[in-house]
Amino acid sequence: MTLYDKLNPEIKAKLEENYKEYKSVGFLFDKLKQKNLYSELEIDDIRSICTFGDVWHYDLTQSDLLYGDWLTNK
Repeated sequence: MTLYDKLNPEIKAKLEENYKEYKSVGFLFDKLKQKNLYSELEIDDIRSICTFGDVWHYDLTQSDLLYGDWLTNK
């Protein structure tokens, strides 16, 4: 199961919504469909997911950023 399959539905919806305006979001979908583990993402990927997924990174704890629980559907 890829990260795209496990993606939090709220974040996925925001990414899809922003894709309509910013076609560059498509690269995030590609990355998420190619990766199985959060640890495989690069910092720039995480930053872009926060930006286009409307996740305020200041609300994330250090543990959230390390382990990625905020990104996937629980």
